[in-house]
Amino acid sequence: MKRASTLVLVLLASLFIAVPPAHAAGTATVVDRFGRVVNDYGVKLVDWEGYLANPYIELTVKPPTDVPFPVTIDLKAEGTSRLMMDLPSQLTATGATKQLTFAGATETKTFKLAIHSKRAPGVDELYTLRLSVRAGNGTTYTQTMPIRVQQDQKTAIEPTIPITFDYRYDTITGYFTNPAFRTAAEEAVKDWYRFFSIQPFDTVAAGAETNHLPGNDWANNITVTNNAAYNGMWVFFRGIQTPYSTGYPAANGKYATRNGVQLPGPLHRSTAMIFEYDEAGKQLFTSLADEDWYKTEIAGNVLDVHGLVMHEYGHAVAYHSDWAGMRSFVTSGGVNDAEVTAYQGRAVPLDSSYHIPGTQPYWDRLSGQSGGWNHLFPTRRWMLTKLALLVAENAGWPLNRNLTPFLAPSITTTTLPNAPTGQAYTQTLAAKGGVPFYDWRVTSGSLPPGLTLDRFTGAVTGTPTTAGTYSFNVELRDYDAQSAPVNRTFQLVVGGGGGGGNLALTATPSCSFTSAWESCAAINTGGDPTSSNSGGTNQGNRWGTWPQTGQQWADLTWSSAQSIKQAQVYFFDDGQGIDVPSSWKLQSWNGSAYVDVPGAGGYPIAVNQYNTVTFTAVNTTRLRVLLQSNGTSSVGLLEVKAFS
Repeated sequence: MKRASTLVLVLLASLFIAVPPAHAAGTATVVDRFGRVVNDYGVKLVDWEGYLANPYIELTVKPPTDVPFPVTIDLKAEGTSRLMMDLPSQLTATGATKQLTFAGATETKTFKLAIHSKRAPGVDELYTLRLSVRAGNGTTYTQTMPIRVQQDQKTAIEPTIPITFDYRYDTITGYFTNPAFRTAAEEAVKDWYRFFSIQPFDTVAAGAETNHLPGNDWANNITVTNNAAYNGMWVFFRGIQTPYSTGYPAANGKYATRNGVQLPGPLHRSTAMIFEYDEAGKQLFTSLADEDWYKTEIAGNVLDVHGLVMHEYGHAVAYHSDWAGMRSFVTSGGVNDAEVTAYQGRAVPLDSSYHIPGTQPYWDRLSGQSGGWNHLFPTRRWMLTKLALLVAENAGWPLNRNLTPFLAPSITTTTLPNAPTGQAYTQTLAAKGGVPFYDWRVTSGSLPPGLTLDRFTGAVTGTPTTAGTYSFNVELRDYDAQSAPVNRTFQLVVGGGGGGGNLALTATPSCSFTSAWESCAAINTGGDPTSSNSGGTNQGNRWGTWPQTGQQWADLTWSSAQSIKQAQVYFFDDGQGIDVPSSWKLQSWNGSAYVDVPGAGGYPIAVNQYNTVTFTAVNTTRLRVLLQSNGTSSVGLLEVKAFS
């Protein structure tokens, strides 16, 4: 099993007003859209699930006021070639560069920062934003801040229907005989279907699906058929010379069915992708390495196979008059799709060739890219965009709304564990969806005295001083300016259940099975995890049972009976073989056997937070956390607390 540690940096910011700390001479101030000064915390980007254009964040730069003007600030987003900034800017093998100039101290400039999609699943990433400030007298000052990248794609996403690629008719140019060319083209096609949520269709018999393919100059069409049975999508590929590349569905009057019933759309049963390339001096670019994508821009004279096929196959899978739903969309000028209008902030018409207009009002609102040549950013790899997928849904393909690009922002933490008086407390609120450079604020009520909420991280930290029950409302704003704020009210009890503190600290732990690199002793150290994947790979930080599955348990044993009526459990979930359990419960020792604790008010299963269970008080020397795995993954715990 692969294991990787996620670098988690928790830096405290002010509760409501971002007051810039004292900085050295010549320091520029960088402010986000919420008015937070990000010089110390840095910024956060997201790499969404699926291979599509990621959202950008916009930042405002204020020049230093204690140096001679004019001032020039050179920005460098460094650490990976996938980083990019809005034009004018440059791409390099190590990052993106951009220059800002300021005539006086009151002038401000904005810039936009994003990261190109990473195809393979991975862990969160950490890079650097470097600012080189050159004053009017030639003196140079340098400052840096972190760029955190939330990598949402933890597991590979594959199409939910099988796709058959048919190269038998690539007899004119033979482009698809090149393995790298073929792989790039196939991935471009599959990238569309990876976002659709649809099951296999009724089987099409061999020879039953007809389509047509053109020769050079779109002359001498030939009729083609499938040479094998299939129940997904059949894709005919052919390379020609002049005049253009494109894709189209089979207009043969036959449509996909399931259990004999025609599916809505209706959905065509096969498509064709025609690749044309005869431009003198251009070189075909076939690399799918994410760190190579920038070369399609700096080389200047390349044709990116993946980007071109992705764009042109869009006509086959959706953007074509043969799709009834798309004809309706075009006829209405796009106004019949309220979701597209709400997302883009305007109706999105298609032109006569079924393209989203290439002008800036119709660039994908969150990524600034268009799936064509013109972008807010200097990238010539045409990318799928959220807007393109929302429009494509009109052809009849339902999108997988569980993928992160389609999740609305929400606060996923439902409760906060009790906070013992006079003891250090740390609990991080969790959220998902939207554009997650989140802003957390308490908008009504109040935190217990001694605790603060970090606006950047959502961490509630400090040492509570006064016992009691405190109610407060937390507002979450994501970095999409059109998102509505999300609110949740919390109650935080200071003083524990009966004021006795965390009883687990005096217990001896034991576990059913422990991976060689984990530790059962980790479950009652008294520490508070920052996420369900915190702890790294060092022994002693967490308990996990990989590769064991099925039912597992962790016990706390005391030398004398304890009165317990509440427990808080923090699950271990690394997304790579250790997952939250499918179910769990608490049991106490009655002197001869373990029995379920009475009166338990439900067993929540949430990541990145404690799961609190309150029950009728029991007197026992042992408390068991009984975990049932989902059948394919192992389980684990980061911390268990018990209160009287």
